[in-house]
Amino acid sequence: MRFSIKQTGCGSERIGNLTGFLKSPGAEIETPTTALFTQGGSIVHLTAEVLSQVFSNTKLLWLPLSNSIHLETGVKAQNDGVAKFAGLSGHATCTTLHSLSESTPIGHFELDRVPLWTKNGKKMISADRYMDVMEIFKPDIILAIADGRTSINEGGKRLSKSVERSYTMLKTCVDRCKTSNELQNSSLVGVVVGSGSEKKLGDSISNTLKHVDSLAGIALQGIVDGTEETMDIDSEILNKLLDKVGKAIPKDLVRIFEGHWNPSVVLSAVEQGWDLFDGSYPVKLTNMGVALKLNFDVTKDNDTMYLLDMIDERYKEDFTPILGGCECLACRKHTRAYIRHLLNTREMLASVLLSIHNLHHFDQMFCHARQHIASNTFAVFKQHITKQCEMLKDFAPYRYKAQNGPNVQTEKPSSKKKKQRLVSEVKSNNGS
Repeated sequence: MRFSIKQTGCGSERIGNLTGFLKSPGAEIETPTTALFTQGGSIVHLTAEVLSQVFSNTKLLWLPLSNSIHLETGVKAQNDGVAKFAGLSGHATCTTLHSLSESTPIGHFELDRVPLWTKNGKKMISADRYMDVMEIFKPDIILAIADGRTSINEGGKRLSKSVERSYTMLKTCVDRCKTSNELQNSSLVGVVVGSGSEKKLGDSISNTLKHVDSLAGIALQGIVDGTEETMDIDSEILNKLLDKVGKAIPKDLVRIFEGHWNPSVVLSAVEQGWDLFDGSYPVKLTNMGVALKLNFDVTKDNDTMYLLDMIDERYKEDFTPILGGCECLACRKHTRAYIRHLLNTREMLASVLLSIHNLHHFDQMFCHARQHIASNTFAVFKQHITKQCEMLKDFAPYRYKAQNGPNVQTEKPSSKKKKQRLVSEVKSNNGS
């Protein structure tokens, strides 16, 4: 994989190209962009055939090993890489140890091994074992294994261990990439950790840059640990972290920022020069039964919420598309009322249609971002999107709905109180 910068904006924002993919030699992926988050090697909620109707061009697939390591035996038998095994050979792949959007138990670390939490439980994995799997998966991009599952509130001792362990494992990854015949067409990305301490972050950056000649990019971890609490980080602190790391690394390296961040945070990262995002945000929305509805036209003010809670009663007889003018398959063919009905009856098609729309619309945000960078108006676009995101504070699904699993709903506190009151009344009547 090769990364090149095509154009820069007024600030640090930039337009780049990812090219040189072995399975798709003529493919070109423009940045800034989002990857497509996968589970078990497949796009969440979508088959390969449906995906081809959503995106006709080559996309980057995000493969956390935590939800795909069970494919190892099958991929090894076929011996043609994980993308071919999953029926997605027309797309590029990027593998990482785990998704930073998934909450896992804390601790369980060893000197040279980190825990890999899978659906079958915990597996302790070393850097050599990780690279063994990479040789079988043959991804286009490999994020080096790292101890990056820490938040900015971690203690100094934990951060020291994180930085030390990550550097030790990075050296193993670099050595294996240099000597492995199977990985000659794979690009290694170093992982910076220790974001909770300015000194430890600096140490991690220095350690990673010792191998800069062997790296194609840098990924930033150590900000969130997968819990919702750690995602609630002050924007000023986050921007300082992104700026510090961005300025410390060479400009010709692709920069990867993980986590299910909202559009405002994503565009702030783009403004700081970050290029690639893991694509977990639209998956999170789909799993909550929520549709993305951003207004990209900077000439028009928008005083409505940019998220739609599709299970809401108000859409019961709303026969308009999720978003008027949207060209996705879900909006062209279906209505809000129909999708609400599917959610209400817990039909799988609800997640499929929401996924089609959310993936398309999130991807469109990056298309508009690139257009505004090219025309030196990105700051206006970012402010326009940020204004919409600031209206989200009282959005009920963010407070009450479950974060994992398709169409899983949790009761609002008001609903629970109502039930408790009714039960009390029944007991009281029976007692009398």
